[in-house]
Parts: sequence; structure tokens; C-alpha cells
Amino acid sequence: MKFNLGIRAQLTAGIVLTTLAGIGLIGLLSIKIVENSAVYWKISEAGKILRIIRSSMQKSSQGAYSPESIRFAEEALRSAGVSDYVVTVPAGKAVLREGTLPDDPGEEVPYQDLSVRRIGGGWFQGPGRLLLVSSSFDGAGDGGGSIRFTVSLSDIRADMAGVRKFLLFYALLDSAIIILLGVYFLSRSITGPLKKLEEAATRIAGGKLGERADVSVDNEVGSLAASFNVMAERLEAEIKSLERVNLELVGAQEELLRSGTLAAVGRLAAGIAHEIGNPLGAVHGYLDILSKGLPDREEEKDIIGRVSKEVSRIDSIVREFLDIARPPKKPSAPVDVNRLIGETVSALALHRDFSGVGTKLDLAGGLPEVAIDGGKLRQVFVNLLLNAAQSMSAVHSERTVSITTSTERRSEGVRLGRRRDDPPVKGRVPVDREFVVIRFTDSGSGISVEDAEKIFDPFFTTKDVGKGTGLGLFISQSIIKTYGGGISFERGDGTGSTFTVILPSGR
Repeated sequence: MKFNLGIRAQLTAGIVLTTLAGIGLIGLLSIKIVENSAVYWKISEAGKILRIIRSSMQKSSQGAYSPESIRFAEEALRSAGVSDYVVTVPAGKAVLREGTLPDDPGEEVPYQDLSVRRIGGGWFQGPGRLLLVSSSFDGAGDGGGSIRFTVSLSDIRADMAGVRKFLLFYALLDSAIIILLGVYFLSRSITGPLKKLEEAATRIAGGKLGERADVSVDNEVGSLAASFNVMAERLEAEIKSLERVNLELVGAQEELLRSGTLAAVGRLAAGIAHEIGNPLGAVHGYLDILSKGLPDREEEKDIIGRVSKEVSRIDSIVREFLDIARPPKKPSAPVDVNRLIGETVSALALHRDFSGVGTKLDLAGGLPEVAIDGGKLRQVFVNLLLNAAQSMSAVHSERTVSITTSTERRSEGVRLGRRRDDPPVKGRVPVDREFVVIRFTDSGSGISVEDAEKIFDPFFTTKDVGKGTGLGLFISQSIIKTYGGGISFERGDGTGSTFTVILPSGR
């Protein structure tokens, strides 16, 4: 299992480990120094005993050690607390012996002219069990004798046990003080300011751009906090500037929209004036003729019929304009697109503009239904098919309209929050939806690049005068958009055109 420790926990753990290691090392070195000092003090005392023995062990005139000197040496050894010793004469004879000397050679301890070996002990084993001291002393005649004895270190071990307890207590107390002070200064100088810096960053990220990090320490963290506050001030200024620019852009967009709307209304008005002007001029001329009187009754009826036809034309234009200005969205219902296409093609077979035009149907099976007013969708199909038929003149060797249906999944970017009072930062939410796609492809002469850019504009038409108002594609586009779809146009390679209708599926 992986633990994620914060900077406070990591630094505190580092302080604790470093302090314990340092105090422990110091304590161990202190214990060893005290141990060695005590051992060398013992060796020094052993040297004093040896000097006494050397001074007492004197030979007589016959070359032997006197009994008095031997007894004096024995008393001196016992008075010094030495219980294990051997004193030998030059011939190797032991004149004094007490206890048993150890067989373990031990560790040699250098000290002046003495041969000292420590039995037991080590870095982590204490001062040892005892010292084995060896030395020789000079005599007359055939040489000097030697002495070997042990010095117990039990008293040092007892004293060092108390020293170790004292040092352990001191180490724990010292470690606690260092750790507490270290954590305090760490929290005051580093972790506390960093926590304030983190909280300020969180509040700024939450939208409170006026927040600042209240850090007053005079170190690198304080410099970091000062730099952070400067960055936050600049960020606040930039965001406010962007908000102002955004508001200005929204205002400019609304102004452009109003201007575009006014321009569109102007074009509509000009188109209506133009479309209505012609039949009105004809009506005015016919009425002028009628006002002068006509001798022939049949001619009068003919002129009145023409007036009625022009008035009907004006009525049709006005009604189409009303459909544009107030596009009614009738309640949608599930519509089988393939069936509606078949019915529309069958109905247009008897239309005069569709005479001689063949159709190729490639309708996908299992096509989902779409939610739309069936009459409106039929109107769109009729407009597209009649436009395709009228784009193919009689000189074309093949007058064919191909109709295909399919489904596609598309990701739409739904724009959120672009009103004036919305927050400045918003995005697009991707929405994956299924669409029904209907394509109408003709084999006509095609449309020029210049005309293709204006093909959905109201009152734009490439037909001859009197054969169209230029509102069919515009109305069809309005109908499809009303129900959440769209119409697009593609020019063919040299000839032909393709209109694509997409509608969201009902499932």
C-alpha cells in the first residue's frame, strides 16, 4: 500500500530521524569515551600497583627474593583488590599465586611500557569483563622476575549502566526538545505559509479573484507568496480585461445581429416590393384599360381573368412571406422517411415539371423514424425534387434524380452560457446523436460558385421571370431548422448538384 505523505509529515519525519540518529551517535560516542577513560584509569591504577611491586621485590645478597619483599608484594596486591595474580622469579618459579588467570588472550590495549589486554567488551558490548596486566621487574644476578594479574571491570560496568540511563534520558529529552522546536519553526516558516498559499490558490481557482495569500515570513516561501500575489493581481486584471472585451464583443455581436436583421428585412422588403411590383403594375394596366371601357364582352372577361390571376399571384407571395415571418411549428409526430419519399415521388409523377424525369431510390432498410410534421417534410421534399427537375432541361440526355437515405452519428458542440450576464469562462458540451440523412442528387447543369453562395437567400432564384419567387429553398431550410435539422448544398464535379437533409432520429 502506498502512503501519500504531505510536506509537513515528510519534513517532520526527516527531523525526527535525523535528530534520533544524531543524538544516538553522540550518545554512543560519549559512552565509549567515558568507558575508555574509565578503563585507562584502571590501567593507570594497575601501573601504580606495578611500581609498588617493583620497588618491593628486591633480591638479597645471595640472589634470591627475600620473604619480606614477597609478603609485602602479596599484601600490596590484596590491598589493591587484586584476586587473581602470578608472580614468578627469573627461573620461572612462581613465588606468589592466587586465583586463576584467563586463557583468553583478549584485545591488546596500548599503555606505556605495560602489556595490557582487555577480556570481553567492544563497541556494543560494554567496557569488558577484566584487564590482564603483565610486566617484568629487574633484579640482580641472573635477571628479573615477572608479574601477571587481572583487574576487574565490574565497577565500571555498573557505573556505565547508570551513565547509559542518564544519556538515554538526556537523548530522549534533547530529541523531544529539538523535534518540537523544529516542527514549530517548520510550521511557522514553511508548512504554515505553504498551507495559506494553497488555500489562496484554491479560492482564486473557485472564482474569488480578489483573494491573496497572507504570508509574512521573510524567507524563500515569503518570496514565493509575494510572486504568487503579483501573479494573482495580473491574472485578475487580465480576466477582468477579457470580461470587458467579452462584453464588448457580445454587444458588437448583438449590434451586428440587429444590423444583419435590418439588412435581411431590407432585402425581404425589396424582394417583396419587386415580386409584388410586377403583378401590381399589370393589374394597374388592366384596370386602366377597363376604366376606358371595352366594346367586346369577351375581351373584358379575359382582362378581368388576368387581373384575378395577378391578384392570386400577389396573395401567394404574401402568404409565403407570412410563412417565413411566422414559421408555425406544428406538433411533431413519428414519420417514416422512406415511405414519405415513395409517396412524394409517386405524387410528382403526374406533375408537368416532373415529366420525363426518372428517379433512383437507394433507401436504407431499418431507417429510424424522425419527429416532424409530415406535411412540412413533404413540402420540403417536393421543393427539392421540383428544383432538381427544373435544373435539368430537355436537352439533357439523362434526366435523373437519385435519392438515398442513411443514418449517421454526429457529435454536436452545444454552446453554453453566452448571455451578457453569464460567467466569462464557459465551454461546449459534446453531444453524440443519431441523424437520418437524405440526399437528393440531380444530373443537371449544376450551379455556379457565385450562385451557390446565395442559394438559400430569400428571393434568390436562377429560374426565368415568373417561374419562381426564390422562397422555396429558404422556406425549406427554415422548416428543417425548426425541427433541429439542417440542409446543405454541394456542387458536383462539372455537372449536377446534391442537397443533403439531416434530421435527428426519433430513437
